[in-house]
Amino acid sequence: MLATLRHPIVRAGLISSSTHIAGDLLCQSIRASRAGPDKEALNWRQTARFGLIGLAFHGPYFYNAFRWLDATLGPSVTFQRAALKSLTGQVTVFPVYLASFFVLMGTLEGLQPQQCAAKVQAALVPTWVAGSAFWPVVNTINFRVISTPLGRLVFANLAGLIWNTYLSYTNSTRGALVAAAGADGISGGKDS
Repeated sequence: MLATLRHPIVRAGLISSSTHIAGDLLCQSIRASRAGPDKEALNWRQTARFGLIGLAFHGPYFYNAFRWLDATLGPSVTFQRAALKSLTGQVTVFPVYLASFFVLMGTLEGLQPQQCAAKVQAALVPTWVAGSAFWPVVNTINFRVISTPLGRLVFANLAGLIWNTYLSYTNSTRGALVAAAGADGISGGKDS
């Protein structure tokens, strides 16, 4: 078991799972505190879905994406190189991740394929725009200051706690509207 935990992709998944869970719980807690005395109970299934996506998709995906950016663009020895890496990731790696996230989350929520596509259509661009204000700064610092892929993943996941709180909110608002309305007359997911 300990040998498995030493594998960088396994560690990346575990770290990402932890920050996805924490971000979702933080989002749900903020929403519950704003709801007043009739607070909603935490949706543990939603939290489990976030954790699973962090474990099985986000961690391995971004571990390998950072390695690809390093191999493609070389070390970030200057601010300009770090900014180039960040921009490259923002227009190549990030949109693919977001689209995949909304499809995977919709699938785990029990949505039909047409509903997942509608969820992506409703949430992808506004989420990408919000991420474009946040991640380039984080990633430029990440690429310029931190030198190892696992170290970058840890730093990105610390920033990701903030981002995952926002992503949980986006998924449960924009995405939930798609599920509630149905796509092409299909009813909502089984477990939102």
